[in-house]
Amino acid sequence: MTDERPEHDERHDDDRPVYGERRRRVLRITVLVALAALVLPLVLSVVGQAQSAAARACAVYVDRYDADAVGSRVAFDLFADGGPGWMCSAVSAGGVTTPLANLGLLPSAPRQVDPDEVPA
Repeated sequence: MTDERPEHDERHDDDRPVYGERRRRVLRITVLVALAALVLPLVLSVVGQAQSAAARACAVYVDRYDADAVGSRVAFDLFADGGPGWMCSAVSAGGVTTPLANLGLLPSAPRQVDPDEVPA
């Protein structure tokens, strides 16, 4: 009796992908959306915490270094003088902002100011 099975059966070709191109594309998009859904809340939380810490630290710096200021303002700047970070500015009664400090990417509590460091 002869074996009539062909040597190469196209239905069992190991070189072909298991899934079709369309299914692989949908799977890749689904994975990317799921990854973004996991990472985005973390990024937003870190940015919110950094902005809040920068606002508190800036208020302390303005209180210590600019007695005439009526408020403080923080803004994130990618191309600041000290590198990317939160820029602290004092706001005067006329609305003029005076830059005071670059607080960095993740601001921390301001350090204790020595009396000889306070400008006259």
